[in-house]
Amino acid sequence: MDFDREQMRRWILQQIGLGPRRAGSPAGRTNEDLLMATLGSLGLERVRREPIPVVHSKAERWGLEVGANDEKLSLKGFPIPFTAFTPDTGVSGRLVFADRHKLFQRGDWRGAIVVAEIGFPELDVAMLLKIASGVHDPDDSLAEVKHPATWVRLGWHLYHLAARKGAAGFVGVLVDQPGGSAEMYAPYGFREADILDKPLPGLWIGRAEGAALIEAARAGAAAKLTLTGKREEALTHNLVAEVPGQSGETIVLSCHHDAPFVSPVEDASGVAVVLALAGHFAKSRDLKRRLVILLSAGHFYGSIGTRTFIEKHREDLLPDVVLEISIEHIAREAIENKRGTLVDSGKPEATGVFVPFNRAVTDAVMQAMASRELSRVVALPAEGPLGDYPPTDGGDWWEAGVPVINCISNPVYLLTNDDNIRWVDEERLTRMAAAFADILRKVDAMPREEIAKVDSKTRRLFMKALKVFSRAKTTAFGLKPVY
Repeated sequence: MDFDREQMRRWILQQIGLGPRRAGSPAGRTNEDLLMATLGSLGLERVRREPIPVVHSKAERWGLEVGANDEKLSLKGFPIPFTAFTPDTGVSGRLVFADRHKLFQRGDWRGAIVVAEIGFPELDVAMLLKIASGVHDPDDSLAEVKHPATWVRLGWHLYHLAARKGAAGFVGVLVDQPGGSAEMYAPYGFREADILDKPLPGLWIGRAEGAALIEAARAGAAAKLTLTGKREEALTHNLVAEVPGQSGETIVLSCHHDAPFVSPVEDASGVAVVLALAGHFAKSRDLKRRLVILLSAGHFYGSIGTRTFIEKHREDLLPDVVLEISIEHIAREAIENKRGTLVDSGKPEATGVFVPFNRAVTDAVMQAMASRELSRVVALPAEGPLGDYPPTDGGDWWEAGVPVINCISNPVYLLTNDDNIRWVDEERLTRMAAAFADILRKVDAMPREEIAKVDSKTRRLFMKALKVFSRAKTTAFGLKPVY
């Protein structure tokens, strides 16, 4: 089975050449046009767009000034997505340091600019290996992974507390970000009731500049925070295409097409794999079930694309979906050297594949990973210590009652502007496509009842209990909510 690595690379380069592809942005819309043309060229049927209204929020000018005159400290930082904008003149106030390790925050924050350290919990790989449904790790290196879970922000609750206490602005110091970048596109509304409900202007500051800022905040120094920009109504689109099947049942194959920065890993790489699979099955036409290709919109807008697609098709498609597959982030592993710079570890990024509580589906996944020589892969329960659903763009399908196979890696640069083309694992692109072609054919041959079967209710209950314990530990029993 041959997949064209150079073609996949061209698809990645085409996407990243547009720059940040945020929902509703001009680059995002151009990317949709290009992907629609590609889907149409692959022999797929019913190629279409499904529009979704969004608010495009574009920052134009930002920075933080601390102190005055010759001793003034000027910090650039990076806008926290979707936070409120300041007047052109900025907002001024004294700095207040909020210690995220304290349960209760004392003092008057009215009119202040609150500074807080934002950290990440350590990803407990040893625990994940213990609960795994399957592992393919021929060089026995997964246990050595020492990455922070950069999608979980410890201390973010202080932003909302600052708003409730009447603060004028918020600055988060990314003390745990490997590589030291301040350019992080998060939080981005995942499971928030209203993505735009961020009433304080906010900036991220990198760890190198953070020490002096924290010292100034502890001293109550004067500061001015500037974050100007505009919001405008816009449209983004889910991009949908189909390969007809011989039955009324459906498998959905998806990846999100939006991206926070140039983002070749997040998620031009996943889109390239899905396009390769779409073209492969459009040509072979050997699946019994209909294959729906979904390039979803707005993962970085609260996963609005996936949620909207499920709701829109709750009556006409959802009852027929027997399985949802999403593929994200074909990545090289980055680690910090002694200078605090990101370097290639020489290994692929560890990959989690979230699977249902079903032995036959799990075996199909792991056999394909092994036969296609995809190392550092671990099969994890779709619900468990990492949450109610997989931390992927396909997690909403699990909550909608659909079995999922959600494949994702989470390198430390993922949500930052450090994501560039050198981090795409090009050899793994073709291997991943081949593995999922095997998985699709194997699962397509299974009856729907076999795919949906829960093999171990005891294991599922244990994972639910572990989820509650993990959440309580991370959030201090809900007193320190995370995002």
